[in-house]
Amino acid sequence: MVFRLSASYAVIAIALLSFFGAFLYWSLKESLEISARNTLADKISVMRQILHERPNDQEALEEEVQWESTARRRSVYYSRLLQDNGTLVIQSTGAQELIPELLLCPSPAAEDRSIGDTREFHPSPDRTLLISSAWIASEGSGKLALDKPQRFIYTVALDTTTEQNILHDYRNKLLLVLIAGSVISAVAGTYVARQGIRPIREISAAAHRITASDLAERVGSMAWPRELASLAAEFDAMLQRLEDSFQRLSQFSADIAHELRTPINNLMGEAEVALTRERTSKEYASVIASSLEEYHRLAELIDSLLFLARAENADLSLQKSWFRVADELAQLLSYHELQATESEVTLSFSGDARLFADSTLFRRAIGNVVSNALKHTPPGGTVTVEVAALPDAVKILIKDDGVGIPPEHLPRLFDRFYRVDASRAAAMAGTGLGLAIVKTIVDLHGGSVTIESELGEGTLVTLVFPVPPGVKEQERQPVASVVVRE
Repeated sequence: MVFRLSASYAVIAIALLSFFGAFLYWSLKESLEISARNTLADKISVMRQILHERPNDQEALEEEVQWESTARRRSVYYSRLLQDNGTLVIQSTGAQELIPELLLCPSPAAEDRSIGDTREFHPSPDRTLLISSAWIASEGSGKLALDKPQRFIYTVALDTTTEQNILHDYRNKLLLVLIAGSVISAVAGTYVARQGIRPIREISAAAHRITASDLAERVGSMAWPRELASLAAEFDAMLQRLEDSFQRLSQFSADIAHELRTPINNLMGEAEVALTRERTSKEYASVIASSLEEYHRLAELIDSLLFLARAENADLSLQKSWFRVADELAQLLSYHELQATESEVTLSFSGDARLFADSTLFRRAIGNVVSNALKHTPPGGTVTVEVAALPDAVKILIKDDGVGIPPEHLPRLFDRFYRVDASRAAAMAGTGLGLAIVKTIVDLHGGSVTIESELGEGTLVTLVFPVPPGVKEQERQPVASVVVRE
């Protein structure tokens, strides 16, 4: 990662330096070329003015062509004036060796143009001339012309060796800056990358210290940069969830071992006692009947554990359909009527609504709560089930006037194998998974379940099953046969 970051920094720096260097080099080159062309245009303009205004002024012509060019310390130029038939009129000192033949010069500019094309010429490897030509008309007579108008070709060669040397030196310095900048950016990028990922390495080291047997380690979120604080917080939250899961798993394993040990020990004890001596058929039947009760308890425990495991692993599919809650409650409460009669508890329900849910799981959730209420309601008590239709949900309230639950136990009632106390556990045999299954079923439907209780006053369990908005309009259909698999 450090290499990729530092390489990225270096590539970006090189690209920026190259771009700006090329732009500056191009700008300088353009400025020098414009300046050189302006100088050539100025020389052509002066010659046109001389030939137009003073065609017979030999002294002015010689001053411009011979003296002016040699007197300059900078922008040295060489010029040559030819008649249109190629006859030489006048030229600068040294022009014969430096200015090429007319055929090798750029085409002369028309008389209405200040300058035409330009061309670089290298009379020697270390010297550069910028050449341009132009047509000039003259009405003069005498030494320079005939009695009729004349046309001349004026060629000017500007010595740009100094400018080329400046460009060459500037280019070399830009390359030096580019190389130095690339090296510096690579080194600086590596340093910045190492400093930047140092917190990540510290988080990695903290994560390396965390093991399955020691999940209490936390990376913390206060000492990290702002960009990594959220990552550290999420990592700590994940560790907290893992720690809670490991604790629940450990407790769950211990609870399973405890729950399985009791019926198995009972079965082993009864079998050992029965085998100590010869028994009558009636005695053997009694042992088998007692063992059968333990088998039922084991089967119920295994069924509940499988249900919870499937729900946690998302292997449980919901068979949702529309149904009347009153019909399901009537069927469910008729099943618990015998238990209520034996306990001398009055069991009733009121209200109705239509619900889009898995009817089998709905009955199981309500049945577990009603069964618990019947177990812990004394003779002469009542257990009522009330149905309330909300705009976007159905609320089921199950209330009993039993002994109630101490407030310190309420937050853990939905934990697996959790029991309030030994006396309530001994009152009626159970697996300790009933309320855990209730919460799982409600969660699968996207609802909620709460328990309110006061000692000596009873307990109220509230289950809320939401009605999905996408299927809400189907409530008005006369036939409810829609099935949704989730």
